[in-house]
This record gives sequence, C-alpha cells and structure tokens, in this order.
Amino acid sequence: MNVSSSAHTIKSMYNFQANQTNNKIPKMKSHSAFASLLLFAATASASENIKIEYRPAETADDRFAAQVIESSEVNDIFVQLSDDYFPFDNPLTLTYGGEDGPLYDPETHTIHIPYTFYLESFNYFTNNKYQERYGKSPKTGALDTLLHTLLHEAGHAYIADQNIPVLGKEEDAVDNFATILLIDYVDDGADVAISAADMFAFESDDRPDYYDFGEYIDEHSFDLQRYFSTLCLVYGSDPEQYKALLNEVEKDYLRDRKEFCQFNYGNIRDNWLHYLQDNELKEK
Repeated sequence: MNVSSSAHTIKSMYNFQANQTNNKIPKMKSHSAFASLLLFAATASASENIKIEYRPAETADDRFAAQVIESSEVNDIFVQLSDDYFPFDNPLTLTYGGEDGPLYDPETHTIHIPYTFYLESFNYFTNNKYQERYGKSPKTGALDTLLHTLLHEAGHAYIADQNIPVLGKEEDAVDNFATILLIDYVDDGADVAISAADMFAFESDDRPDYYDFGEYIDEHSFDLQRYFSTLCLVYGSDPEQYKALLNEVEKDYLRDRKEFCQFNYGNIRDNWLHYLQDNELKEK
C-alpha cells in the first residue's frame, strides 16, 4: 500500500533549531561521536530514572547501529520525556544489544532493543525510497521509529510500575501512549509518529496477502491497523495541518473517520493525562 504523503514535508530532525517559545522538547543535534563505541559492554547512567546499557556489538553492522543510536538525540529525548511526564517509582533499564526485542521484560523492569532493530528499520526505509519520495533520510526514519518504539515499550513499563488499569488491548494503549507523547511534547513529534506509522505500513506490505493463524491470536493489532490508528491520532491533533493525511481512506468513510479521529485524539489524550505528570495541562 502507499504510505502517507501529506505530512512528509518535514524538517530533518538533525537540522532542527531549538524553539524556546513552548514547553515541547526540542530535537537537538548531538555533538558526540564515538569511533570506538561498544568494543566492550558499556553503561551510560542517563538519569536516576532510566539507566541505559549497551551490550557488546559483535559485528560491524551492530557497531554501526550502536554508533548511530549513541550519537543521535533519541536517548536524550526519551529520558527527558520520562523525567518530565512519566517518571518511574522503580528505575527503568534500557538495554541495547542482544537478540531479544524490542520488548519490555516486567520481571527485570528492562526494555530490550537489539541493534538489528535499527538496521532492519533502516533497510525498510531505504528499500521504500523514503529519501526520494518524501525528502526524509532512511536514517531519520529509522531513528524516528526507534523513538516511537522506546516510548511504546516504556508505556508497558509505566503501566506496570504505576499499576495503571488497562481495559482492552495493552498493545494498543501503549501505541497511543507513544504517539500522544510525541505529538504533545516533542517538537515536530507528529512527524516522528508518521515515520513510525510508515514503518507499520512497510511491514504490512512485506507480508503475504493473507494473515496466518499466529497473527489473529497475537496481542498486537495488525500492522495496517496500527498504521491507520497512528495517522488517526496525528490527524486528530491538527486537522488543518494534516488535512490530506487520511486520503487513503475510501471516500464513503472519510468524513466519518475524520470526525472520529478528532474525537479520538482528544479522548485518548485526556485519558492519558490522568497518569502523566503534566500539571499545567491538567489544570486547563
């Protein structure tokens, strides 16, 4: 299927100039480069709230992925969002490397992200000609996807840490958690969410024309559902700016869908505000 086209006139996250006029977290250019990164296991204590660990990178590709992640601002944004809006009672560990993941392990209160996740995302954006079609580099698309995924897994961790009741699919709830945080609290965060949505679309396109039994019983919604659900929240947050974002929806359903997305964004945002530490917005 075709990925969204209207919202790809975006600023690169690596050329962003910090906006001092609002309380959103700017995406800042990192000035650190680690040429010999991850020749051994390393621990970076990002904050008292989240500890970041890197497992040894065993291949050249893994070392490349580790360097890109380390030198990006993804971890900084992730940690700052948690410090400001969803602090943990029990400090969370984020571990890069290994074979498992992306996943949250409730027994160890740890998020696991393998280096191959970044590499696979990068390849999806490259193979789908993201730069040529939308002016957004595969690197940026992959890092956007990584940030959304970190927030998704952190949603699981936050639900467990705070004993938040979930009525329905927790996987859908934490997809919404990630997308709302990006839209409301990160400059150009809606565009980050769109990249993540496009990744769902790429993965859906890469599957056969039928679903196997395991997908029907899986805890996740189908990739195509996750794609449209993410775009729905982005559209609902600013219908004027993203007025063409839902044009893939058939005309018979488009008007109702646009109305629903505006309601859905407000409803999900308000529900999560009960648990996010944003006192300024709660008072409005």
